[in-house]
Amino acid sequence: MPSKWVPLESSPEWARSLGLPPSPLSFQDLFSLDVEFLQFIPKPVKAVLLLFPSRGELHEARKREEASGEGEWDGSGVWWIKQTIPNACGSIGLLHALLNLPSEGAYALTPDSPLLRFKEASLPLSPLKRAELLDTADFFEAAHKAAASSGQSAVPEDLDVDTHFITFIQASNSKGEERVVELDGNRSGPFDRGSCSDLLRDVAKIVQEKYMARAGGDVNFNMIVLAGEE
Repeated sequence: MPSKWVPLESSPEWARSLGLPPSPLSFQDLFSLDVEFLQFIPKPVKAVLLLFPSRGELHEARKREEASGEGEWDGSGVWWIKQTIPNACGSIGLLHALLNLPSEGAYALTPDSPLLRFKEASLPLSPLKRAELLDTADFFEAAHKAAASSGQSAVPEDLDVDTHFITFIQASNSKGEERVVELDGNRSGPFDRGSCSDLLRDVAKIVQEKYMARAGGDVNFNMIVLAGEE
């Protein structure tokens, strides 16, 4: 029996069966943070997923950020879930990307899809109760089986127990200001990373300054972008 926690791969087309619209959105690997490269990524960018080495000074710096109250989210309308299930950070990251898509329009989840039904059921619940609901859901296992039957390969989650997936999205705070919001099921809630004018460029700067610069030379980073075309 495969685990229902579907491994997150660099091009998770199996997300289509969960409710990701067939177009115009797709997941794309991000190979460089150079501004010249970023301009070739299709717009709009709806989410950026980051895999990073959660250890050493970087790990301690993130703990200090939260302990100080830095980044406390002042807003609503962001879907966030607490991670209570081991080895599921890739799946949680994917949920944070997909369940924060617009509620209507070309980039909305497919009507009556597994993900949309799960989101609707989870909205009245606390982040911890959402985690309990997720633990009883079977749509990830179904997606895993569909991917396996179609011959898609998958990279196992958490090959290195000291790496972690998080997601960045754009959202408005209580003042109507556009912000970069970091979504990590291991934090106490959504984390405000600062003003947002261009999500991909702003996230690239955050990753360079708040993650790579604190990693002590560790290069175990990977980024995936959920983007489409206007």
